[in-house]
Order: sequence, then structure tokens, then C-alpha cells
Amino acid sequence: MRLGLWRVGLWIIALCGAMWAAKIAPIDFKVYDMPTKDSQGPSVLIMSGIQGDEPGAYNATNLLLQYYTIKKGNVRVIPVLSPHSMFYNNRGIYGDLNRKFATLSEQDPEYHTIQKIKEQILRPDVQAIFHMHDGSGFYRDTYISDMLNPRRWGNCSIIDQDSINVSPYGNLKEIIAKVVTHTNTGLLQPLHTYHIRNTQTAAKDKEMQKSLTFFAITHNKPAFAHEASKTLPLKEKAYYHLLGIEGFFQAVGIEYERNFTLTPQTLAKLINDPELTFTIDSLITLPVLNLKSPLNFFPMPKNTPLQEVRLDSKNYIMGLMQREDSTIGIKYGGRTMGILKPLYLAFDHTLPSVRVRLDGKEAIEAKMGAILKTKQSFFIESAEGYRANVIGFVKPGDTSPKPQEFDTLIQKHNMYKKFAIDKNERMYRVEFYKDEAFAGMIIIEFIP
Repeated sequence: MRLGLWRVGLWIIALCGAMWAAKIAPIDFKVYDMPTKDSQGPSVLIMSGIQGDEPGAYNATNLLLQYYTIKKGNVRVIPVLSPHSMFYNNRGIYGDLNRKFATLSEQDPEYHTIQKIKEQILRPDVQAIFHMHDGSGFYRDTYISDMLNPRRWGNCSIIDQDSINVSPYGNLKEIIAKVVTHTNTGLLQPLHTYHIRNTQTAAKDKEMQKSLTFFAITHNKPAFAHEASKTLPLKEKAYYHLLGIEGFFQAVGIEYERNFTLTPQTLAKLINDPELTFTIDSLITLPVLNLKSPLNFFPMPKNTPLQEVRLDSKNYIMGLMQREDSTIGIKYGGRTMGILKPLYLAFDHTLPSVRVRLDGKEAIEAKMGAILKTKQSFFIESAEGYRANVIGFVKPGDTSPKPQEFDTLIQKHNMYKKFAIDKNERMYRVEFYKDEAFAGMIIIEFIP
């Protein structure tokens, strides 16, 4: 009986979370055209993140955009088709987005999202489409076990039928066979072997008739899907997706380079790079990893909807999401990397930089949003009309409610570690104000 109540409790918590998530308006996806050295070649569309609980797929497109160079051809990438579902690690907070391509009411919250996806698919310059997912178990064409059978979707490459009457990529089976062959050259173990899955959608699968790839082929757009097993760790899911992308590129004639060795271990380092940062409204830069939570009284622009706050990062799956308790979640894909307790203020962009001396050296010009490293001390030169507040430093004898910490030598031992923003307790906020408006922040990191 107690076990039953416990399960009911978990179900209620999950339901409440889903109901809160459903209050979030759909977020528009972003489209990126990768730079190319020679545009005289094929034009393809790579997509993932149509279901928000498939991190292998959207981490792979994120890595593609960051670390690959296109030498010949044209590659358009939509790394996350459903950002709002991704941020909540939910398959689809308004239902399965990949089952809305046949008919859909204009009242559906994602109606306009579907229309925009269709527009991308139907662009005259799109010659072929590669769509990535994470699926359950491991696909096999005959039943072997509960995790290896025809009803599983993991580690297979999918077509809706053998071919469509279009040139040059209408021979779907031939192309997907090349994708499977290439992916299998990098197998980590035999269990992971990829197979072709022809769903024969028009004749056999009414559910798949509502999908993105079936919409594409019925409009004479060659479309292929590639799945990695959800049972694999993230680094291996992303690894097999990148192998699939590379196999697809080779099959259609896209020439490319990557600047790393493709192994799961390398991908784990790239995904969890300690140097990853994101910038809020050009005034605040924070590390993605290792943040303390929550960060209290954190400046955020007032009277600005959260989804309109400018967020910049070399990472393509970052976001800020409102939480039910009015805090803000820092999202890296479906992961919550930190929580902000916002202090809503007017933002002022009139202070581009400040002069900072680190460890007694000659002053450098530090732009707003900079993260500076020092060993023992820092000193910020005054800027007329502004005040500085070093969070975690209390000037001896100063009881002012509005600290002014320009022209003050601040040493490592002066800082209260509980105010550090990182779990290693080395990084501290320095905030700048013009009257009551927030003018920017730099981060000081004390390194060993």
C-alpha cells in the first residue's frame, strides 16, 4: 500500500510539472546555414530535437554546428525543432510534434511551428533531409528479446519506402544503406549494430503517416531518419548520430572536416567543456558548468519577457526558462545547470568596460561580461558616474547600503566563499550600477 502511495505521489509530481510546462508558449526554433568553402554542391537539411527527451540527437547537431567545417555543398541545420519541450526534457509538452504533419487544427499551440517546419522542408534548395532521434532498445527485424525486436527503434536508420521519383537522391534505400554501412564502421560493440528499417509507411503504418519524413517524401523531398538507442550513455548516442551524419554527407556528396577525433570520450569532453559560457544581454557572462544554485538577487532586465532576453553562446542548445516558483532555470538542453533568483532592474548599456589590475600588474581593459583570472588580488579603477559592488566583499567599517568598491584593493582572503557563484568557490560577481540601473558585471576567478 505504501509503495502504491509513493508511486501516486511521483505521478502527481510529474503531472504538476507537465501542467506547468504546458503554460509555456512554444518557442520558435532557430535555423543555421553552416559556412561553406564551395557552395557548388548538394543542399541538405539536418534536423533534430522534434521530441524534447532525445538528447543524443540534439547534442549531435550542437556539436556539428560548433566543430565541423563544410568544404563543399550547403548544410542547413535546425538543432532543436521543439526547444520548449527540450528545456523540460519532455517528449512533447503539447503532444508529439512528430505526429502533427498530416492534419492539425489551427488551435493547436504548435500549429505555427509545424507550418514553419514544412516551409523549411519545402524550400526549393533543399534536396535531401536527415532527421535524427533517440529510440528505445535496439531494432532487429526478428524478435530476439524484449530489447531487441521489430518494435524497438534504437540504432537503426529509417526510410518510409524504397524510393521516390525524384533526382538525384530518390533512391532512398541505396542512400540509407550507405549511412548504415558507414555507421557500422565505428561500432563500439556488436549489440550496437545498425540495420535499415523500412517502415513501408504508406501501406503499413498510419501513425508514421503523420510524421515529418512521410510529409517530406509525399512532397518529393528525399528524407531519412537516424536513431540512437536511449539505453546508451549520452556520449555514445551523440557518437552514433555523428557517424550517421558523416555517412549521409558522404552518400550525397557533401565534403566536410571536423577538428577533433570522433570517439565517445572526446565527445564527453566537448559536451562537458568547463570553458563553455553564455552571455545575458551582452552584460553578464556565466560558465555553463559547475554553478552554485540558487544565485540570489541576480540582475535580470525588467519588463522583458524571458524568451526575449538576448542570450549568446557558442553552444546552440542553451536557454533560460521560467520556473513555477518564479525562479529562472539555466538550461543546457534538457539539463538544468543552475537556478537564478532574479532581481529585476533597468539595464543600462552605457559602460562598455572598466580598467582592472590583476595581482598588481598593469591595468587591462575588461569589457562587461568578461571573466578574469587572478591569483591573489584585483583592483578596479573608478568610472565616473558609476559604482561597483563586489558580491562577497565587505569593506572594513563600511555600513553603506550601496557599496562603492572602485579603487579598492581586494584580496582573495577578503572574499566570503559562500558568495562565490561556482561550486569550487573561486568565482565572484562584480556588479556595476548607474544610479538604480544595472550597468554590467564581470566575474573574477581566483585560480590556484
